[in-house]
Amino acid sequence: MTLATLKKNIHFLVNAKGQKVAVQFDLRNKQIRELFEDFFDTLAVLERQNEPTKNFDDIKEEILANRKSLSVKK
Repeated sequence: MTLATLKKNIHFLVNAKGQKVAVQFDLRNKQIRELFEDFFDTLAVLERQNEPTKNFDDIKEEILANRKSLSVKK
């Protein structure tokens, strides 16, 4: 993605004083859309950064236990 592509697909809205108050992104552009997907993924990571973590082996055991209990119910 080039800077020229970004500039072409990003537009600032200004108030009567000429101050930037909003921004518009042309989401029809695939590169801009992908950039925003990355941005929202980053927001999700930041939102969850303080959640407690689980050990991989514990999660693996839970998944395997759930898989076994599902196969028994069939």
